[in-house]
Formats: sequence, structure tokens, C-alpha cells
Amino acid sequence: MKENTLPKKTTWLWLLRIVLVTFILVALCFYFAPLFAPLKIIAIVIGVLGLFVAFVYLPFFFKTYKIILSNDAVIVKFGILIKVEHIMPYKRMIYAQSFETPMARLLGVAAVRLKAARSYLLVAEVEKESAQSIIDFLAEGESHE
Repeated sequence: MKENTLPKKTTWLWLLRIVLVTFILVALCFYFAPLFAPLKIIAIVIGVLGLFVAFVYLPFFFKTYKIILSNDAVIVKFGILIKVEHIMPYKRMIYAQSFETPMARLLGVAAVRLKAARSYLLVAEVEKESAQSIIDFLAEGESHE
């Protein structure tokens, strides 16, 4: 059984994404505030929530993220308040692919998507080498022991 955790780069990537979206939303609220006065209060609430999620919740969330490659399934576990465990049996898997966004490419990470007949499992961004090793491991077929 092979267990992986997420690299710090994943936390930095999501922190950057959340701060960027928060900044854009706050800027838009302040831009349109002369038209609708309560937008300033909404902007402050969005800013506080965005910073809380980026700097408090996200680091704790990603510390709980585990990727396990067992002998018969891929298992992804995560969660703080609500614990989630996804199990994708190798027998039901149709294909696996890795992909990266432009920001992820800058940080050297890639996500992995595993597809089954009626569902899919998205593994959050891991180092590119780890993403490739997950796909190589899955490509071995029946020899997962």
C-alpha cells in the first residue's frame, strides 16, 4: 500500500486562487458601492471570509488529505468537520488522466482525474512526478501487489 499526502505547493496554489478571487470580488464591490451603499459591508464580509478560508481553513484541510494506492483501489481521504473517503476500485476504472492549469504549471503540480463508468474521482494537485507515478502505477494493470 502506497500513501501520499499533498505538497505545500498545493496549499500555496489554492491560497493564491482564493486570495485572487477574494481581491477581485472586493474590488468589484467597492467599484459599484456608489450605486448601492451596502456593497461596502458586503465587500468587508467577503474579504474577511476569503482571508479566513485562505489562511486558516485551507492549511488544516490539506493536512487531512491522504491519497492511498492499495492493492485493489485508489482511496482518497480528506475533511475537517465532515470526513470524506472516496474509494475507486481498479476494476471499475476506465481511464486516468493528469492535467494542470497555468498557475499549477508555474508551481510544478498537476491534478489526476480517475474515471469510472458513472463517476469520477479528482485527486488534488500533487507534484508532477507524483501524478505521473500514480498514472504509471495504475497503468501496470493487475500487478498492483
